[in-house]
Amino acid sequence: MSGQPEVFTKAYKIRGNVVTAAALAALFIVPMAVAIGLGAWAAKAVSEAVGMGIIFAGIFVTAALHFTVGLQRVPMLYNEGLRRDLAAALERRHGRSLDDGASYFVGWSPGSGLNPKDGETDHDIGFLSLTPEALTFTGDTVHFELYRSQVHGIEVRQDGVPIVMDFGKRIRVQWVDEYRQLQCFTLERREGKTKREVRRNNTQLGDMLQHWHYYGTVAGDGSAGNGNGVGVETPLTGAREGEELSDEQG
Repeated sequence: MSGQPEVFTKAYKIRGNVVTAAALAALFIVPMAVAIGLGAWAAKAVSEAVGMGIIFAGIFVTAALHFTVGLQRVPMLYNEGLRRDLAAALERRHGRSLDDGASYFVGWSPGSGLNPKDGETDHDIGFLSLTPEALTFTGDTVHFELYRSQVHGIEVRQDGVPIVMDFGKRIRVQWVDEYRQLQCFTLERREGKTKREVRRNNTQLGDMLQHWHYYGTVAGDGSAGNGNGVGVETPLTGAREGEELSDEQG
C-alpha cells in the first residue's frame, strides 16, 4: 500500500460536495429561469393570466425535479464515482478487485452515532465482506477483521430528526476488544441509484448483519454489491456459535 495516494481525502470530499451542490442548483435555477422568461413573454404577447400560469407551472415542474430527481438521484452520483475511484485504488494496492459482487460498499465511522468529518457522514469508505467467522472491512485508510465471537450487538439506528434534519440510518456494531472493553463503530451502506434505495439497502444490510451475528449465515438481501436482492438465505458453511473470545482472536 505504500506510495499509493488516498482517495477519500478532504479535497475529494469538498470537490464532490461542490459539484453536487452545483448540480442541484442548476436543476432549480434553469427550469425557473426558463419558466420566468416564457411567462414574461406570454404576459406581453398573450395575457398576464397566461404568463402567470406558465410561471406557476414552472414552479411546479421545478419542485418536482428537485424532489424526485435532484435530492433523490444527484447525490448518489457522487457515491457511484467514489466507489469506482476507491475500487480502482484498492485494486492497485492489493493486486485484486475488492468490488467483486461478494462485498458491500459502505461508509465507516468510529463511535456509536453520527460522527461527521470534513463535511462527510463517514470517516472512511470501503468494502465489507463476510465469512462464517468474521467480517472484514477494507477501506481507503482503515482495514480490520472482526470475529463474530467478538461482536456484542448490532442494531440499525436513526440519525437526526426525520423530515427536519434526517441523516438516514446507521448500523451500530458493538464489539469486545482484547482487554474485554466494549467498543463501537457504525456503518452505512452507500449503494443505490436513489436516496430511497440507499436507505432500503442500508436497512437490509443491518438486518443481514444481525442474522450473521446470531447464526453465521447471510439472509434477507442475498446479493452483495448491487442492492437488488431477492430475499434468499445463503449459508456460510462452518459457522460457529457461542464461541468464547480467545486471546488469539483479540
